[in-house]
Amino acid sequence: MNQLRKDFITGLEERVRDNYTPSIVARYALEFYLDHDFTDSKLEYVINYLRGIDAGPQFELSKKEVINFIKNK
Repeated sequence: MNQLRKDFITGLEERVRDNYTPSIVARYALEFYLDHDFTDSKLEYVINYLRGIDAGPQFELSKKEVINFIKNK
């Protein structure tokens, strides 16, 4: 696992440890996206997807679903 992936996962875990909402995940994904350049297309795909999970109930994922989504990509 490359360092940028580790940084993203660590930052996400810190933000949702005690309080999970899709908007927290989406906000973090957007901030991370804006702050980094990506050469890892799978990480970029995950971040782009997570940026939109607060767009409506049909896009929301539970904390468990977010973790599984990240692990499977």
